[in-house]
Amino acid sequence: MVKEKIKSKGSVRRNIARKSNFRYALIWQGMVIGVITGGIISLFRLLLIKADQLRTGLVAFAGQGVAHALLAALVMLVLVLIIGLLLRWEPESTGSGIPQVEAELLGKKDMNWFKVLVSKILGCALSIGGGLALGREGPSIQIGAMVGKGFARSRKRVLTEERYLMSCGAGAGLSAAFGAPLAGTIFCLEELYRNFSSEVLLSTMTAAVSADFVAAYIIGLDPVFGFQINHTLPLRYYWFAMILGVILGLFGSLYNRTIAKMQDIFDGIAQAANRIARMWFKRKHLNPRTGKLEQSLDIGTFAKLGTGLLMSYICFFLYPVTLGSGNNLVGQIAEGQFALKALVLLLLVKFIFSTASFGTTAPGGIFLPLLVLGAITGGVYSGVLEGLFGINGEYIEAFVVLAMAGYFAAIVHAPVTGVVLITEMTGDFRTLLPMVLVSLIAFVISESLGTEPIYTQLMHRSSGARYETPKKRKSIIDDIIYPGSHMDGKRIMDMGLPLGALIISVIREEEEFIPDGHTILRGGDVIEVLSREGDLAEVEQIIEKRCKKVEL
Repeated sequence: MVKEKIKSKGSVRRNIARKSNFRYALIWQGMVIGVITGGIISLFRLLLIKADQLRTGLVAFAGQGVAHALLAALVMLVLVLIIGLLLRWEPESTGSGIPQVEAELLGKKDMNWFKVLVSKILGCALSIGGGLALGREGPSIQIGAMVGKGFARSRKRVLTEERYLMSCGAGAGLSAAFGAPLAGTIFCLEELYRNFSSEVLLSTMTAAVSADFVAAYIIGLDPVFGFQINHTLPLRYYWFAMILGVILGLFGSLYNRTIAKMQDIFDGIAQAANRIARMWFKRKHLNPRTGKLEQSLDIGTFAKLGTGLLMSYICFFLYPVTLGSGNNLVGQIAEGQFALKALVLLLLVKFIFSTASFGTTAPGGIFLPLLVLGAITGGVYSGVLEGLFGINGEYIEAFVVLAMAGYFAAIVHAPVTGVVLITEMTGDFRTLLPMVLVSLIAFVISESLGTEPIYTQLMHRSSGARYETPKKRKSIIDDIIYPGSHMDGKRIMDMGLPLGALIISVIREEEEFIPDGHTILRGGDVIEVLSREGDLAEVEQIIEKRCKKVEL
């Protein structure tokens, strides 16, 4: 007991000592993580390009006759088995990966960084190669975060620093995936931390720029969406942009609810498959945790993957344009290559297929698929305006860009990241004003409908923590007391922090002092909270509710 107390005090001492002088250390470490992440994500992107090419060849092969179609079906079955085994090997590689990163930063998970790296890269490439409508951005963020975690663990960094380095890797992953270093930086501030921190800003920006440099050297400097906006939207048409924002807010809310429904449907498929299988195979095993006999056969993951890839196989013959992430569709839509009826059909099928693809829990993100859906929506909206009001179809490029940003804001609830991301991906700043307008309206509409941000929704849905090491580590959280919040003018003891957390420092008007329970906090104060890893989520929730929400 005495040894544990001494060890705990040593952990606190190391956190405080490291926290006081590691800002500049984070910068050079961020650069190293950025370079490593940039190299890994570049190879990952090349692997995905190859997977797309192989799928295109498989689609053409399957259409040559019955025998060829059967061989293609066999290939899809092999993909189901391989992806399923990868998910069995490392369950945390399922889905986007962003909810897992957010959960780990809150102390709810402790992922095996090496296993996630391997299974995520291979699983995502095989899933997209099999035709599922998934993207590379979420996996890239998780891969980058695991690079940061691996770096921290290999150098035995304290938990506070490990969390910062994971953020560096996450920002670097998004930057390398899309050639968007600013969006990678802002994503970490707006989505992962939801708080401005100079440590996060400086280190993540360094990592993001380094990753983008490496990716540009390997992949090239061309924007991801390489079309040009030849006609920007005139001010007299901004009313139509505002209406588009309302539509996107409603559509984004529908998307988030459909994602949840699709997950319910595929969970039902998994449960039904397990019930049927266990009727035939009654083998049981002894659970070492509970000491009870339980059914050992679990084919639910394979059933979900099989259903998704069966849908993909059907699209081989009926509608191959919907296969994969679909980023090539954005340029085609912006150039007006689709008629209005074709766009409406594409929107309907792509919406169902992309949400179903995510319901399979296959490794893959939703950034690109939702941006593609936004682009299709913009194309449909432009076509409707042209038909009803005679608005020139030359503005379709502008409406495509506006719809992508607005749809992102409505779904992710990160409007700043969306605006910066689309701007960097298109390489055009002329639509910045209407893009901000559409994004803000879409965000407000979606939030007013009670729509939960997609990654928060997915994190809450996850099965809970999977700890692989004892949770005795501690971390320091930096945050700010908003003027007008519940804690503005209240004593520290009124904050209601758990026993595993303590405010160790308050910075007021650039002067730092050590508080006690009777210290009255003021709006604008920066607080440093020392917390046990297991209490991080509760501490973050209390800070969000009592320190960052303004009370009227």
